[in-house]
Amino acid sequence: MQGFPGTLLPNPLVRELGVLARQADLGAPMVEELAADIFMGTFAPKFLTAARIAGDLLRGTLYERYYGIDYATLPNWAIAETAEALTRAYRPRTSPQFARLCAARAGSSGQGSVAANGKMIEQAQILTTHKLATLVRQVGIAPEPGWEDLARRCFRTVCRLTARVHHNPRPLATIKDAAYAWRHLIFFLALCTPAEQSRLLSRLDEETARHPAHVAARLAPALAGLHLVAAGGSFPADGTALGGRARRFLGWTTGEHWLRRLPPTRGQATG
Repeated sequence: MQGFPGTLLPNPLVRELGVLARQADLGAPMVEELAADIFMGTFAPKFLTAARIAGDLLRGTLYERYYGIDYATLPNWAIAETAEALTRAYRPRTSPQFARLCAARAGSSGQGSVAANGKMIEQAQILTTHKLATLVRQVGIAPEPGWEDLARRCFRTVCRLTARVHHNPRPLATIKDAAYAWRHLIFFLALCTPAEQSRLLSRLDEETARHPAHVAARLAPALAGLHLVAAGGSFPADGTALGGRARRFLGWTTGEHWLRRLPPTRGQATG
């Protein structure tokens, strides 16, 4: 987390962490990154457990507001699934409640195209924070530089990846990675004090200014959305606000991603 704050932990490391967590009896579910091309529309029960842990950490924070999550409902879902499991002679291998929630948030009816699968998997990563909340709450990780430093470095990663989108004929993998780094930025910001949040938000433009002009232009809707939520606003269901000038930054889409389009600026041709 401290070395590469804007990058997902690789699955082999996640599995090793899971073994160590079980040996230490930490109650720390480690959820892997799922492959969209072979995804079958189901999630193991540990995903709902991880989402509940995330809710315990993030309820009422910038993260919950930014992604439009209602973490207060998850404990009840977990209790209901546990009670249902006790009536069976075998341990359930999937969490239907969690799968339905992810499908609803992704606007999907279940297994479909690779992109539709990716949208559903991304919602699972958002709800669980893809291990970050588990590592903080259950394992007790507290990076020495502080959360503000990690958030700042995440945004640097977002800018670096966004720069690679320009004139890239196949930018979707890069956009996905940028959205993952953005999600880490939101997570670390949520753990900052109000003063740290305000300081970092006021300096994001300084970072975009260090990159080509098209980086700031492409990220303008995402930054507008972040400032909107930080000021107490919210996104409607489609993740856009202010007439499309503010957007929730997600990685997967079944259509053209807005980050591919370079907004026209005065004296600058689109690319």
